[in-house]
Amino acid sequence: MTDSRRTRSSLTDALTLHNDGRGDEAERAYRQILKREPRNPDAWHLLGVLQSERGDHDGGIASIRTALSIRDALEYHLNLGSALLDAGRVDEALDALMAALRLGPDRADIHFRLGNLFRVQRRPNESVAAYRQAIALQPGFVEALNNLGSLFLEVGQTDAAIAAFTDAIQAAPANAESHGNLGYALDLQDRLGEAAAAHRVALTFRPDFALGWSNLGNVLKGQGHLDQAMAAYRSALTHRPGFPMAHSNILMAQHYLPECGNADFLAAARDWAGRNDGGLPVAAPVVRDDGHRPLRIGYVSSDFNSHPVGYFLESVLRAHDRKAVTAFGYANNGRTDDVTESLRAAADGWRPIVGMDDAAVAELIRRDGIDILVDLSGHTGNNRLPLFARRPAPVQASWLGYFGTTGLPAMDWIIADRHVLPPGEERFFTEKVWRLPDSYLCFTPPAEEVPVGPLPMLGGGPVTLGAFHNRAKITRPTVALWAQVLTALPQARLLLKSREFGDYGVRQALRDQFAAHGIAPNRLRMEGRTPRADYLNSHNRIDLALSPTPFGGGTTTAESLWMGVPVVTLRGDRWAGRIGVSFLETLGLADRLVADSPEDYVAKTAALVGDPVSLAALRAGLRERVRQSPLCDAPAFARSLEEAYRSMWREP
Repeated sequence: MTDSRRTRSSLTDALTLHNDGRGDEAERAYRQILKREPRNPDAWHLLGVLQSERGDHDGGIASIRTALSIRDALEYHLNLGSALLDAGRVDEALDALMAALRLGPDRADIHFRLGNLFRVQRRPNESVAAYRQAIALQPGFVEALNNLGSLFLEVGQTDAAIAAFTDAIQAAPANAESHGNLGYALDLQDRLGEAAAAHRVALTFRPDFALGWSNLGNVLKGQGHLDQAMAAYRSALTHRPGFPMAHSNILMAQHYLPECGNADFLAAARDWAGRNDGGLPVAAPVVRDDGHRPLRIGYVSSDFNSHPVGYFLESVLRAHDRKAVTAFGYANNGRTDDVTESLRAAADGWRPIVGMDDAAVAELIRRDGIDILVDLSGHTGNNRLPLFARRPAPVQASWLGYFGTTGLPAMDWIIADRHVLPPGEERFFTEKVWRLPDSYLCFTPPAEEVPVGPLPMLGGGPVTLGAFHNRAKITRPTVALWAQVLTALPQARLLLKSREFGDYGVRQALRDQFAAHGIAPNRLRMEGRTPRADYLNSHNRIDLALSPTPFGGGTTTAESLWMGVPVVTLRGDRWAGRIGVSFLETLGLADRLVADSPEDYVAKTAALVGDPVSLAALRAGLRERVRQSPLCDAPAFARSLEEAYRSMWREP
């Protein structure tokens, strides 16, 4: 066999190992070829692709550049662009892809990768144009159609996204990803029944589609089918044991289940960490200085937009003392809006990290010199907890967006208060606990200026109770409790409002649950999603709000109080059941509004609506009471948070 034939055969064998996922053997094979032929460009190129795929971005980039120094080839430029993009080196990636485009202007795959790059750069118009060019050059290009649809979702064009996913399905009817993407988009339009059907079609074509099972679980949870949702999440893990998001979805769903408790949350979180915290490269320990300088704080979230995290963070970020901290935002959210822009303007540094892998984000955080990295997501959707397992910052803390332990050994602290995490419950957390002096949350008053209206019942109509919580919170115990309230107040009616109630099937199923407790359908009114100003104004149609159990109101409670509507709350057995309690204790209203038993809940509700004069007086002064309380004192809250960060930094 000649040397060239031997090399070609060796490359073929190495590539087979590579494609079979046998990375260590493939790398040894590529290096053996290079030992014989140090200037073999194909071996350097394929070695670089493998290194990049395995997370060694710097090594991969260097190897592909070595290949390009030997031979100028389109594929080398193309894969160099992908490696640079994976490493977060976006500008260099663009140069590489443009070099590939000059060599192959009619290559659909180059336009496709340019679309991906422009998407990361937040250049949606150019991304759309690149994807459309790829589709024009290769009609029925399913991956481009799916990415085009996903881009439309990121910019809020859901109808256009559905059209793109539908085109992808027409091009390849048995493609599970296309059906799954369609299901995801339909869910965003609150068409939950159709969304579940689309996910089930995806799973008929690919029963081992872990992401499809996880997304189906999310829809089922939205429909209130918590047991079915848990089964779907477990199916996702069965087919992909190392799927941290599906596992996080299980942890999140547990907080809605009355049969689960703090010990269950801790066990599940430790299980998550055991599956997702091993074998990751961890940064070398950093020698901490005395901290007599502004600490560099990094906030990581997928919800820097019109979301509870965005609402509660906004005023705090603006109030930070720049002599005490320098604040960076690491934004994992694709969708941006006015809240995003407000947060970006309030931050000292802003880093979009959507599409970047954990290794690249960890390196970015280290380059930024972050002292304390704060996770604002916990096990909620699209979290970046695996990033924290790499410990990119010397001190790491969990705050704001979650209500339980992360389970991560690398998460040093969790920020709480004495109401949501009472003394004695520290044993249910792997993190050290830091309690803020009042509530652990600070409410940002809505930008929408909606005035508080008069008490509706004084107009002569029936008592209207309200509950504006997501459907998953309206558990069987909640339905039974609210049915007791409606039985005790036979003239009262209940207004339910949340995005899930835009779906007829969700509305009908809940009516049936209440009917089983003797509550007639005409006593319930259910409404779907509306713009935030309209949503806030809906509070002017209710006399009193009800919080669910075991997962109580949080943001909805704060918004209700801001709109002058008191909220009756059952003191829960878990953090998620005590967020409203934290607000009401801080306002000095716990004695009137926090119940210690279902019987007390019914009695407090009846007493409040039975004294309309007192209820009207409470309503009239409630917004100002909230405004003047620690719940809205962002400067004082920021000082307490900064003191917490300083103490965390100094503690060994």
